[in-house]
Amino acid sequence: MADYDSLLLDHDGVLLTLTDRSTLRETALAALRDAGVDAPSEADAERLSIRVSTDELVALADRHAVAPERLWRCREHRIAARLREELDAGRKAPYDDVTAIESVDVPTGVVSNNQRRIVRHALETHEMTDWFETVVAREPTVESLAEKKPEPRYLETAMGDIGSSNPLYVGDSESDVVAAARAGVDVAFLRRGHNAAASFDTPPTHDVESLHAVVDLL
Repeated sequence: MADYDSLLLDHDGVLLTLTDRSTLRETALAALRDAGVDAPSEADAERLSIRVSTDELVALADRHAVAPERLWRCREHRIAARLREELDAGRKAPYDDVTAIESVDVPTGVVSNNQRRIVRHALETHEMTDWFETVVAREPTVESLAEKKPEPRYLETAMGDIGSSNPLYVGDSESDVVAAARAGVDVAFLRRGHNAAASFDTPPTHDVESLHAVVDLL
């Protein structure tokens, strides 16, 4: 068994439940209107709601003759406000097995493609802030799109923050698995309801079904 010196975890889909895709599309539609798009389509909203790349953002903005920076600013503001509502209403909540993290005796951190302000609010809302030595997540800027996973930057930053050379990273998507491979670290792919049948070209180091199983790997 590897001698892991820290535990790094994704946020959405690992620590906290995912927000319904229809809610995210509805929010993205509002953001498009905020940016000056008169009649945004459901397809436009889908493209802007999740896993947006720089190229996709620029193409969408060009098609509607708005500045990418303006469109992204409207998107980030709307999404942040909506996710705060979901958190405060208890609809975006920790999974039952997150309590397993409390027993971990190595440094821990959160590594997320979500906005830093959302992740911070989520941890504060659910009284989990003290569980983690570092939180690495996105700033609400267009530039941040080039930094997010599967790029390894956030993982490497978190490792530097806590002085880790051999972390175990826990994720729930292919971008997490690829980011870990690029960073040269082991990854546990956590299967939950939304990704139970997922398979990838890049295999994870571990394939687990709960955070309790993750803790057993340390």
